[in-house]
Amino acid sequence: MAAADERPREVGKQDVPLSGGRTLRVTEYANGSIRIAVKTGSPYVITSLEQIDDEAVLKISPGREGSSAHKNWVHDHSADDGERP
Repeated sequence: MAAADERPREVGKQDVPLSGGRTLRVTEYANGSIRIAVKTGSPYVITSLEQIDDEAVLKISPGREGSSAHKNWVHDHSADDGERP
């Protein structure tokens, strides 16, 4: 058994290609835990985490706007021309 400060042994890794050149990487560890990473993209924030029947459902969204992420909507200021719709 690994000591508390040791990282668990990695047993598998899978990359899933996403649109926009992004990649979702899922890593599985010997202790049953998993790590989910989004490569090449905006910073992401957790917008919801639910236990539905026997599934853990995690939803993440781009978090460039901080508190706007809770609405699952982000305004891209880099495309702003100074006018509002």
